[in-house]
Amino acid sequence: MTMTRNLADAHAVEGLRINQINPGWVLTDNEYRIKVAEGLSPDWPAQIPREHAPSGRIFRPDEIAHFAAQFLGAPGEIVNGSVIELEQFPFIGRNPVKASGF
Repeated sequence: MTMTRNLADAHAVEGLRINQINPGWVLTDNEYRIKVAEGLSPDWPAQIPREHAPSGRIFRPDEIAHFAAQFLGAPGEIVNGSVIELEQFPFIGRNPVKASGF
């Protein structure tokens, strides 16, 4: 975060915008395969306990891409030096006991 903010400050007068996206848990193909290899059922994404994801699901890659596109396009052209947390527990973090397997 410090590097993002320092680079944004140093290069803003050159017209460069530097921002950072910190994605939380994302349902990538690799994440799916890892969880199945760890013993979860193939339909594990539909069974995520709310203590792991209050919304009952995790981000999909296309949702992260949507947020990134907003910062690349006109709506985000004024944003510089920002760190965006795309997470369900952005400030306190979560690491519940893995008894549920997730």
